[in-house]
Amino acid sequence: MTTVFAAVITSCSQKSSQNLEWIPFTWESGSDWGKYIEKMSINIPVTIDELPYKFTMQLDLGTWETGFYIHSLKPFLEKYPSLNNKLDMKKKFCVQNVNLQLGKVVFKDIDVGLYNEGIEYSLDSINSDTEIHIGAIGADFVQDKIVIIDYDLNRLAIADILPSEYKSTSFEKIKIDRGLIKIPLRINGNIEYLLFDTGASYFSMATTKQNALAIGETEIVDSLTAESWDNKWISFYGLKIGVPIMFGNTTLESSIVYYTEGKGFDDLYKSLNVWGLAGNGYFLNDVIIIDYKNNRFGVK
Repeated sequence: MTTVFAAVITSCSQKSSQNLEWIPFTWESGSDWGKYIEKMSINIPVTIDELPYKFTMQLDLGTWETGFYIHSLKPFLEKYPSLNNKLDMKKKFCVQNVNLQLGKVVFKDIDVGLYNEGIEYSLDSINSDTEIHIGAIGADFVQDKIVIIDYDLNRLAIADILPSEYKSTSFEKIKIDRGLIKIPLRINGNIEYLLFDTGASYFSMATTKQNALAIGETEIVDSLTAESWDNKWISFYGLKIGVPIMFGNTTLESSIVYYTEGKGFDDLYKSLNVWGLAGNGYFLNDVIIIDYKNNRFGVK
């Protein structure tokens, strides 16, 4: 899958550090994990070219590639020849030269990759009032940019320079690996790097069973089951954290650390050389700033 930016943000976007264009987002809730979760994933309202539909895409900075769900996109390709003519299924496996609008911010003439997944809609079932989840915004979309996520006000911005009102933010240096970010947390006095994943909204922290047992209490206080990226069902078990967790000089509110019994996630942590992953859970009352240009992460 490939996302290529032929031209990026238009005049609707940030004109200066004092003129941020905020992109609204909503929290998707549901019971997909075997229990009701109020804040399950972050969805952004999206317009594709000038199609008169209410699309959404998940903000998933824990994955590299931005893409449309090809099964969900299918009826629109059938109905709109102008969109179908941009489809490349042979060389780049993407939709080429699309104008993608997030809120009021327009990204012009970009190539958006394709995921081989999604709900397949019939032409009869779609209309202008139907909200259709069409894909995911990955880390490739914001490389060399500054991303500001205001969890409290349900909005985000993508900037070229840091606005003056955020100059006093406390930043820590991060590692960037193939576009994915690894943030440093001091866990029981030791600096460990965790993949920061906005697609893992339920978790403050997840790691291997060995790591979880080293910092958590013995009693399992939460559990949930979900379908993982390889279409297999996997169970997570939560332990109350019993040691200090810090970002820079800030002690993060005590929470739950999750682990799985299977090897899938353990292999993921190993391949990325991270202690585990950190989701949105630690920052739901904060503004975070991911500065891809200067390799730093801030919390305000």
